[in-house]
Amino acid sequence: MSVPEASGAQVPAWHPEANQAQATAPQPARSIRSSENVGRGALFALPALPIGVVLWLVIWSFGWMSSLVTFAAAAMAARFYVMGAGGLSRKGVWVIAGITAATALLSFVAGVWLDAAKYINSQPLSLITSSEPWDLMNYNLANNPNFVKGYMSDFFMALLFGALGCFFTLRRMFAATKNS
Repeated sequence: MSVPEASGAQVPAWHPEANQAQATAPQPARSIRSSENVGRGALFALPALPIGVVLWLVIWSFGWMSSLVTFAAAAMAARFYVMGAGGLSRKGVWVIAGITAATALLSFVAGVWLDAAKYINSQPLSLITSSEPWDLMNYNLANNPNFVKGYMSDFFMALLFGALGCFFTLRRMFAATKNS
């Protein structure tokens, strides 16, 4: 008679042979590849910037600000970066953070440009190549102190929402690349 192979009364539950999955602990997968191409990853991540700006403009045109934009920009930049670079390191996370910050700042400037284009009473798409909205913005920045005061609270709210949107995504990436 032979001993049964299944766990039962003969083999205690805490014994390694009782559960083969516990006996062989899986090795943690490495999320960092040694052949990461930071430049190529940055080029792949750059399309997240205009996509984020367009998303911001759509939301801004309804009179809203959203943390969704920086979350989407950080997530897209990370996804595109890894596709291009072949992995993610601490350098890559800094590239992604830079693209996310640039998206937030350029999105706010684009929102102010959209307001200037609407003030001119024209369709914003027809003014993309025109200098009129930029001239109006520059004139108001230089000569109208109420212009800056009026947008200052919007700017700080945009920074707050932007930080809330991308904080957890970037924090998770920095933690994942802690040892690289």
